[in-house]
Amino acid sequence: MREVKRSALVSQPPAVVFALIDDIESYPQFLPWCTHARVRERHGDTVVATLGVRQGAFTGEFTTRNTLTPDTRILMQLVEGPFRHLEGRWDLTPIEAHGCRVELAVSFEFKNRLSGMLMEPLFAHSIGSLVEAFVRRARERA
Repeated sequence: MREVKRSALVSQPPAVVFALIDDIESYPQFLPWCTHARVRERHGDTVVATLGVRQGAFTGEFTTRNTLTPDTRILMQLVEGPFRHLEGRWDLTPIEAHGCRVELAVSFEFKNRLSGMLMEPLFAHSIGSLVEAFVRRARERA
């Protein structure tokens, strides 16, 4: 199983960054590897969403159930897709001067071992670029 962790400091409050992460339908506008994003369900603190991915030779989609703790945390769990395992966690921690620390941790394993060997580095790169993309988007909104 592979785990990717990234963090950054942002000069925006947690509520602003949380709203950007939760705006799933906008992902294709600023994530170059995201081909489509669709919210399938939104009930209370739970969102089920499907993302399309194209990274190198890998093309596919996966669906996660996201449990929201507004302005603080988003927990992601696999519903369906080419993975045996996929879990993620966004944590937003307030810091002085109205900013926040953004942390992302994602663990994953492809169902098919052979395709996993080929696609794992590409998917890890895509996941690794998420924090940077959201930081850039938060700065654009400032």
